[in-house]
Amino acid sequence: MTDGVLNKIKFFSGFDLEAIVFIDEHLPIPEKTVEYLRSVCNTIVIRKHTNEHSFNDYNYLSALSLARGGYICHMDQDTACFTSGKEYVTELINHLSNYKFVSYPSMWTPKPVHDESFGNRQWASTRFFLCKRETLKFDVLRQCIEEPEWAYQQFGDSPRRCNWLEHFLTLANNNSCYYPPIEIEKGLIFSWGSYQKGTLKRLNEHTYDQIKEWQQSHPIYYPVDISA
Repeated sequence: MTDGVLNKIKFFSGFDLEAIVFIDEHLPIPEKTVEYLRSVCNTIVIRKHTNEHSFNDYNYLSALSLARGGYICHMDQDTACFTSGKEYVTELINHLSNYKFVSYPSMWTPKPVHDESFGNRQWASTRFFLCKRETLKFDVLRQCIEEPEWAYQQFGDSPRRCNWLEHFLTLANNNSCYYPPIEIEKGLIFSWGSYQKGTLKRLNEHTYDQIKEWQQSHPIYYPVDISA
C-alpha cells in the first residue's frame, strides 16, 4: 500500500498535488502504515468493508467528492505509473480540452478494449482516469448508482449494461472518454496481472530509463496488466 501511494505521488512530481487515500479495509491496517500515509497524504479515509450493494462505487464517489482541485485523477491501488517527466502528465491533462475523461494508455486507442458488445459506449476506467472537477455531478452520479434504470432513461441505453460508477461517469457525459496510445518513451500506466512483493518498491527507486528496460521483459497484455 505505501509503495503504491508513493508511486502515485511521484507520478505528479512538479504539480501542486492534493493526495487522498480512501481505504476499503478488509484486514486491520498496521499503525506504522497509517502513520506513513498521514505523513505523505493530505487526506486518509478508512472504511471497514461491508457487503453493501455497490459498496465500491460509493467509495469511489466519496473519494472523488473530497478533492478540491480543478483537476482530479483517480487510480486504483493495483495501478502503477511512471513518467519520464511532468510533460507527459501535462499532455494527458491537455486531452481534457477535447474529452471529458482521459483514461489509461491502451493498445486499442482511442478505446479501452476491442469489444463490439459495448457498441459505441465508452467508460472511464477506475484503474486510471483524469477529469476536470466540474465534470463530476455528484448528485446525478449517486442517483445513477442507486437507480440504474433512471440513468439509462435519462442518458440513453447501452447495448451491454454494466451498472458501475466507471460506466455511469461517461454515460452521464455523452460517452466522452479518450484512451491515449501507449508511448513507453514518455510514460507507463498499468495494473498488475500478478504481483511479487517488493517489485514496486524497487521500481520506485529506478530511473525512468531503468523502468523502460525492465518493461521490455514484462510486456503489457489485456488490457493493461503486467506480470511482475
